[in-house]
Amino acid sequence: MINLCVYASGSGSNFIELHRYSQKLDSSFCLKLLISNKLNCGAVEYAKNNNIKYEIIKIGSYSNYQIYVDSMLSCLNINKINLIALAGFLRKIPEEIIEKYNQRILNIHPSLLPKYGGRGFYGMNVHRAVIDSGEKKTGITIHFVDKEYDKGPIIYQEEVSVLNEDNPEELSSRVLKVEHRAYKMVIESLIKNNFKFQNRIIKED
Repeated sequence: MINLCVYASGSGSNFIELHRYSQKLDSSFCLKLLISNKLNCGAVEYAKNNNIKYEIIKIGSYSNYQIYVDSMLSCLNINKINLIALAGFLRKIPEEIIEKYNQRILNIHPSLLPKYGGRGFYGMNVHRAVIDSGEKKTGITIHFVDKEYDKGPIIYQEEVSVLNEDNPEELSSRVLKVEHRAYKMVIESLIKNNFKFQNRIIKED
């Protein structure tokens, strides 16, 4: 059984979906831990209400950066984490974590990378930019995390049509439904294939 840690800073809808899926008898992973940098967020509230272990790790709470990194590493080690899934975590992952968990950290992004990725492109910012640019297609990307924002190897992409009448909230809602379905599917597939993949999957709308 793979021990999964989810990093989340916001409402935690992908975290919630992954936890619900992990409760199934045929799930290949156990959601063991939530790491957040915000105490008052939906993800932490859900963890509290569902007896999921969580840790609040904020860089500003430590006297220096190395202690912050060491605290995060220690938390992952103590909980015997094998795999990390980012789900709206609004901090850059320390390089030491990326090196230790090479191709064991996943991120889900609400666009078809490399479009609308990088610093500042998250959440509703992405959907506004997609609509403002007149795009006809957007979607989701699941990728391995490396040392640059949204630049890691792409594992899976799925398209979502942008409708003429869409506003950012409506588009976000449709994209999020795809995220919820795809993230658990991709994690399961990676585990069953021993984290090996040959070609990225692109599913057209």
